Amino acid sequence: MEAEMAEVGTAYVLKNILTTRQTGPPILPKGEYGTGFNPDMPDTLPSWLTEDDLAYFVSKFEKTGFIGGLNYYRNLNM
Repeated sequence: MEAEMAEVGTAYVLKNILTTRQTGPPILPKGEYGTGFNPDMPDTLPSWLTEDDLAYFVSKFEKTGFIGGLNYYRNLNM
């Protein structure tokens, strides 16, 4: 999963997560969209999320990566 996230970039991943309109938990089906991410992501941000907000989150995740958060969910059933 980390490789797919690196392939599409931090900004794309966060924008995809934050702008999804699905009501259920995020699901990234392997290979369905090539990288597992939604190709129908809106071009504009919702009113509650500014470009500055997104840039801030991207800068933080580019330093720390997604591994910590992903590992949390990977270990829920242990």
